[in-house]
Amino acid sequence: MNRAEVVFLGIDWLFHIPQNYINKEGVKCVKDISYNDNYEECKVDLYYKETTEKMPVVVNIHGGGFVKGDKKHRKSISHLYADRGWFVVNANYRLAPKYHVLDIINDLMTLTNFLNTLAETYNLDLNKVVFTGDSAGAWAATYVTCLLTNPELRKRLNIEESNIKPAGLISFCGIYDLLEAIQHKIPFDLVKVIAESTLDFKFADDFSNLNDYPYAEEIAPINWLNENFPRTIITYAKKDWFVKGQGERIYEKLKELGVDVEECHSDKTFDNHCYHFNFWLDVSKNTMERVYKMLDEIYVQ
Repeated sequence: MNRAEVVFLGIDWLFHIPQNYINKEGVKCVKDISYNDNYEECKVDLYYKETTEKMPVVVNIHGGGFVKGDKKHRKSISHLYADRGWFVVNANYRLAPKYHVLDIINDLMTLTNFLNTLAETYNLDLNKVVFTGDSAGAWAATYVTCLLTNPELRKRLNIEESNIKPAGLISFCGIYDLLEAIQHKIPFDLVKVIAESTLDFKFADDFSNLNDYPYAEEIAPINWLNENFPRTIITYAKKDWFVKGQGERIYEKLKELGVDVEECHSDKTFDNHCYHFNFWLDVSKNTMERVYKMLDEIYVQ
C-alpha cells in the first residue's frame, strides 16, 4: 500500500462518522447494484423516496485521490439529495494503483449508460441528470460531463456518444488538471504519488518528462470545457491544501465560455478541502443551500 493509499484510507475512516450522521426519514436504499458484471468494484447504491412522479437523477461519485474512497462514505449526502425528490445513484468505480485512468473513464461511461437500465425498473426522468462528486469524484463528474458534451474528446478516446445529456454539474473541490497539480509541493509528494498510481507512469523528479505521458492533454477536464456545458456549481477552498487554485481556474474558464456557472468557496484554513461535508458549519450550510436551489430549479423545469 503506497503512502497516498494510507493517507486517504485514514481520511475515510477518520471522517466517516461526522460526515454520515444524517439520515432522512422515508429515504429508501438499495445497495450494491452492479453496473458492470466484469468488475466487482463497479457497483452503485440507490437512494430515493417512493413517488408516482418521474424522478430526476443525481449521479454521485466519491473522492479519495483515485486510490481509495467508497460509496459507503457518501451515505448522508445521498440522503440529502434523495430527500429533495432526486433519485441518487451513489457509485463506486475501479481505483488505482490496480487500475488506471482509462479504466476509470470507461467506468464513468458504463455507469452513465447504465442509467437507461435503471430507468426500466424505476420511474426516472433521464432528461434531468445531474453529475456530482468531491475531489477525485469531482474530476470524474466534470470529466464525464466533458465526454457527454465534447465530440472531439470522445473521438480521441474512441468513446461512443451516449443518449444521456447532463442537466447539471455540481463539482466539490475538484482536481481539474492532475499534471499541473503534481508540480506543487505538498507533504509526502502526495499528488505525485497519486498521479503515478493513477496514470501508471513514472515522472522525473524535476517533471521534465511531464508531457511524455501519452494522454497528457486528454485527462485534464479543464482542457475540454465547452459552451455546451450544463448549469454548473463549482466549489473550492481558497486555502486548499490539495488542489489550491484549480477551482478558481475552471470557474473563470466556464464563465468565459458563457456557461451558466456559479461558485461557492471557503476562506479559512480549517474550512478546507471538501469543506461542504462539515454540514454543521455555516460555510457548508451556505454552499449546500446554493446546491439545493439549483437542484430544486432543475427539478421543476
